[in-house]
Amino acid sequence: MKLRTLFLSCLLALPLAAQARIAEESETATLAQRADAEAATITDAQAFIDEIDESLAMARDGTYGAIKKGSMVQAESARNKIARLLEGHENAMELPPEERIELYNAQETIVAMIRSDDKGRMVCKKEIRLGSRMPTTECLTVAQREEKARGARDGANDTIRNVCIPGEGQPCAR
Repeated sequence: MKLRTLFLSCLLALPLAAQARIAEESETATLAQRADAEAATITDAQAFIDEIDESLAMARDGTYGAIKKGSMVQAESARNKIARLLEGHENAMELPPEERIELYNAQETIVAMIRSDDKGRMVCKKEIRLGSRMPTTECLTVAQREEKARGARDGANDTIRNVCIPGEGQPCAR
C-alpha cells in the first residue's frame, strides 16, 4: 500500500515539475532579454564608464545621501568589473551573453548602492539543478534570495522536528 501511495504521489508530482521547468526556462529567457535590453542602451562604452564615474563621484560627495563606506567599495568594484568587461569593445552588444549578464549584475549593484536599496538588487546566478547537467540562470533580488534560504532552512527544521523514529520509549503517535 505504501509503495502504491508513493508511486501515485510521484505521478502527481511530474506535471508540477514539468510546469516548474517551463517557468524556469521562461525566467532564463527574460533574464537574457533584460541583459540584452540593458546592453543595447550602451552604444558608447567609454561614455558609459565616464557616466558611472560621474555617478560615483556624486555619491562620494553626498548627492545621493549618506552611503556606507562598504557600499562605496562594492560600487567601485562593480565599476571596475564593468570597465574590464567593456575593455576593447565599442558597445555592450559585442559581449557574449554570459558577460552581458555579468555587466547587468554589476550595473544593478551600482544602482542599488545609489538607491540605498541593497535588498532590491537583482542578482543572477548560473546553477546546475539536481538531475540535470544543463546550467540554468536564476535571477532573484537579494531579499528574494534571503527569503528562499530562510524557507529552505525552516522547511528542513520542520522536517527534522516532525520525523518519527519509533524505538525505545518513542511511540509514533500523530
